[in-house]
Amino acid sequence: MNGNAVDKTSESRVSERGEGRFGTLVGLCVLLLTIYLGFKVLPVMVNAYSFRDFIEQEARFAALKKADEEVSKRVLIKAQELELPIGPKDIRVSRSNTHFDIAVKYTVPIKTPVYTYQWVFDEKTRAPLF
Repeated sequence: MNGNAVDKTSESRVSERGEGRFGTLVGLCVLLLTIYLGFKVLPVMVNAYSFRDFIEQEARFAALKKADEEVSKRVLIKAQELELPIGPKDIRVSRSNTHFDIAVKYTVPIKTPVYTYQWVFDEKTRAPLF
């Protein structure tokens, strides 16, 4: 009786052989893809956040600046430091009696071996002038 139970168990395991390996392979591929995309996307997110923070600061302290061109130049220099694809035409600075506006629109390409995603950023900030 014990011999038959052992034979049936080993026969059923023969038909299951390799099924667990496919699931593990798929899970490993998903994990590697997530890590790869993380290395591609996270630096762009960090730089975009730093840039947004910088233009908000520039808008807050715009009353102290003498000219809008100076603010535009500082924004462009910061974009170059962060390696963001921003040119002088992408930066719009305007001042009124009550507020100061900075708007920057740019696109960062995220290249992968299969596809290049164009991530569009449209940063706008407004600060009151005192």
